Amino acid sequence: MSSEPSQTETWAAQAQRGDRLALAKLLTTCHARLRARAQSRMEATLRARIGPEDILQEVYLDLVRQIDGFENRGPGSFLNWAYAILEHKLVDARRALHCKIRDVDREVGPGRRATDSYWDLLDNVYTRSGSPSGVVRRQEALGALLASLSDLSETHRQVLQMRFLEGLSVGEVATRLGRSEDAVVSLTRRALRALRKAMDRLGEFTHGP
Repeated sequence: MSSEPSQTETWAAQAQRGDRLALAKLLTTCHARLRARAQSRMEATLRARIGPEDILQEVYLDLVRQIDGFENRGPGSFLNWAYAILEHKLVDARRALHCKIRDVDREVGPGRRATDSYWDLLDNVYTRSGSPSGVVRRQEALGALLASLSDLSETHRQVLQMRFLEGLSVGEVATRLGRSEDAVVSLTRRALRALRKAMDRLGEFTHGP
């Protein structure tokens, strides 16, 4: 049996040493399995309020923030660690739901799946290139989007969250952030450019040959 580490193990080791691109690749590669786990662990009442991507966005943020504490104990270590964080996030989401403390402005309305909001954001990221027709591996592209979001600045992530995932108008975002509408428009453009740049670094996952 070969003792050579797998690509996933190599990325995990690089991520542990502070390589953010390796971490993004790792998150993208693991996305399908993490999404499947999240989907299977979410009750119907929870799925009616949020989608797997909403949970995974929180998971990925924690993974990025806590990567220094990751202990690479061999094959499967990173995925098991991610599963554990996912379980904690699911517990938090259930508690929020049962206590009725979720902000209703962030709930997904009937007739619209949470995942659609992420595809809307992806459309805006690639609007100038005529994509996402070029995005050929949907789950990997979605994983790359979430991984890239987790690596943005708090300000950029916040404005994209409000505009495209929560569906707020420019005026509503301006009110929340205490900025002018022109400032929000400029900030949104900069955030989209930053997200596009982050996703382009993961082109092997989002585009065909």
